[in-house]
Amino acid sequence: KADMIPYAGSDIWVRDTVADMLDLASRKLVSKFPDYRLKIVYGYRHPEVQKHYFEKRKGEISQNSDRGISTEELTELTHTMVAIPELAGHPTGGAVDITISTISGTDIDMGTKIADYSVPSKIKTFDNTLSEEQKYNRKLLHDLMVEEGFAPYYGEWWHFSYGDREWAWFYQKLEALYDQVDFKIKKD
Repeated sequence: KADMIPYAGSDIWVRDTVADMLDLASRKLVSKFPDYRLKIVYGYRHPEVQKHYFEKRKGEISQNSDRGISTEELTELTHTMVAIPELAGHPTGGAVDITISTISGTDIDMGTKIADYSVPSKIKTFDNTLSEEQKYNRKLLHDLMVEEGFAPYYGEWWHFSYGDREWAWFYQKLEALYDQVDFKIKKD
């Protein structure tokens, strides 16, 4: 995404361990479905970008709320769509937003595109209104990633992580492996 160009250029960054795990998942996918490929659309997110996303979504929810909600409720509701900056996995380099596409570059049908919040219930991994094909496709991605040790975030079918706080919670680890990092590429 353009928001990361000042920090990472046009590359998608992830931790080395995460890259190795994605490579293994990709190889397994291709061995079962030769015409499919993993498509990573987001990895590391600079903490400033995470904060911007959170505040922007929080403002949208606040403006569109037809009832008065407390600051705590607003923060929690926003967190269901964009992680609280201090807790977010993307700034650790351990989280990815990912889907499956065909060898020709067409995304398979997951019911929504990544980060399409137009129908909030549809972004949940196990939404009941999905077609059988969409359920199968999401399960394929889910199972592939979990088999490699990634933790799913069931609030967004496309989000998986390794080594961050969400991963630690999902697998009942005492602590995360990765902290958030704040860095940019150096420009000569």
